[in-house]
Amino acid sequence: MQIIDTICFAILALTAFMAVHKTIYSIIGIFITRKTYPETDKLYRYAVVISARNEQNVIGNLIDSIRSQNYDASLISIFVVADNCTDGTASICRDKGAIVYERFCPEKARKGYALSFLVENIKKDYGIVAFDGYFVFDADNLLGPDYITEMNKAFAAGNEVVTSYRNIKNFSTNIVSSAYGIHFYRNSMAMHRPRSFLSLGTHLTGTGYLISGRLLQNGWNFTNLTEDDELTNILCAGGNKVAYCDADEFFDEQPVDFRTQFRQRVRWARGRLVCFYRYGFLSYTSIIKHRSFTCYDMFTHYFPFGLVTLLMGIIYPLCGVIYKATIGGGYDFQGMGINLALWFGGQYLYFLFTGTLAVIKERRRIHCGLWKLVFYLLIFPWFDLMTLPIFAAAVFKDVQWLPIEHNDAKRVEEIN
Repeated sequence: MQIIDTICFAILALTAFMAVHKTIYSIIGIFITRKTYPETDKLYRYAVVISARNEQNVIGNLIDSIRSQNYDASLISIFVVADNCTDGTASICRDKGAIVYERFCPEKARKGYALSFLVENIKKDYGIVAFDGYFVFDADNLLGPDYITEMNKAFAAGNEVVTSYRNIKNFSTNIVSSAYGIHFYRNSMAMHRPRSFLSLGTHLTGTGYLISGRLLQNGWNFTNLTEDDELTNILCAGGNKVAYCDADEFFDEQPVDFRTQFRQRVRWARGRLVCFYRYGFLSYTSIIKHRSFTCYDMFTHYFPFGLVTLLMGIIYPLCGVIYKATIGGGYDFQGMGINLALWFGGQYLYFLFTGTLAVIKERRRIHCGLWKLVFYLLIFPWFDLMTLPIFAAAVFKDVQWLPIEHNDAKRVEEIN
């Protein structure tokens, strides 16, 4: 058991060392404000690409929010891939002036494949370089009125990939949607903004980002369960940084029931594990190749800490039980229960603390009453405590990409 103790301690010490810089990020994030990009006279031509599967309830409002941008409308073209749709998504988009390509391929009904199909058709019909940059959105998103103007400033500053501030359209619905919101607010405070302040690259999170047409000349080849993770890894390995802009915001609709959030987060976890398996070594070698702290940061970002914690949580107690049962003369299950209770209590307080900091920092952007927000905050740690069972399911479960139904039809001006 002393040997096992030593090995486990060494693993925990190594993983703690790999994550120590994230604590520094959190401290920086508490004190800094958003980074602004200089004004520019350069107005670039953009394509907005949207993957949609049966999104007739919400996609019209997204297109309206794009049409309402404080940016030259003649420089914005909207492209939609209606992916395996059986509703009115395609006709709604066409009626609102979007260019629509319909795709029917049930065996590859996944966002990454849909975007690959869409980009290939844009390349064939218009040419990739016809547009300086490509915005990627999900059908349930909404854009603040200055969104493209602010992202254009970041693009004009020389950033070929820019991600943006994610706000929550349905934050106040219940403890599920609010937990997602606090999670993403904390990401802004403790990851994206500090990295931007330190002139480091950050990671993409599914939607709400801009990528240069130059980087898509070979098409869209990112079809993992989490195509954003795959794209981030490949960009980083090629020495490209993902910049961050939070001068304006986009809104995202989050799940409102436990089953859907579990299924979605299991897919996220599985996608990250697959990405690390495929690109972990490439990411590691890119640290040396580019002499880049961003590459090291992204390597540690995608390192499967959750899987390591899960294995440690299974293997170490199991070894203790076997040892005590065969050699030590019984096992102290009461002591083990106390230790687990203390661990869960400590985790709850830690997650509550980090969530509280994020809520205080981002309060002006959170659309929710004070007392309701306090209640959601006290409940929030369940979201992080779910990480271990989610990773367990990601390892052992057959994970498929399944659509999430979106029904929140609010417009930007109705979010309050």
